[in-house]
Amino acid sequence: MVKHAHFLIISTFILTLSTCFLYAAADAAERLPSAKADNCSACHKGQNVLPADHPSAKDMAYRDCLNCHDSSGPQRLSGRLPASHIHGLNGITCIKCHGKTKKPTEVEMERCVTCHNTEKVVAKTAEVKPTNPHTSPHYGTDLDCNLCHHQHRKSENYCSQCHKFDFRVP
Repeated sequence: MVKHAHFLIISTFILTLSTCFLYAAADAAERLPSAKADNCSACHKGQNVLPADHPSAKDMAYRDCLNCHDSSGPQRLSGRLPASHIHGLNGITCIKCHGKTKKPTEVEMERCVTCHNTEKVVAKTAEVKPTNPHTSPHYGTDLDCNLCHHQHRKSENYCSQCHKFDFRVP
């Protein structure tokens, strides 16, 4: 029994450490508000963020990405590409959400819903099982978008703190 407990503790530590390493490597990019979304090397200097056989992302828009990366297949971008990149590939600049500032801060939900209409988001996720993630019995439709959807780091399933909902969060 003691060996099993030690194994679990060591396994958890290794998993946590490797996860932190992966996200630290992903966060190693320099965030440059002036960089265009299709210019990976501007922020990811010297890093190969795309596979060698990937076509050039130069002058690509998000709709171009969807030619190969549909929303449900194994190569989907949702949950893999930070939301800031998706915004950028759709022509939405840092200034559009953050305003003109030298040190951007987290965007407030009121800004998010100026483009992402709450009723439309609720309707779009109405068929998600076991429950619609955008209508909570605890918060209604008022849960802050930033609790799940992160722009510059991996998004998370806020509900999983208490529930076993397996939501894929873009």
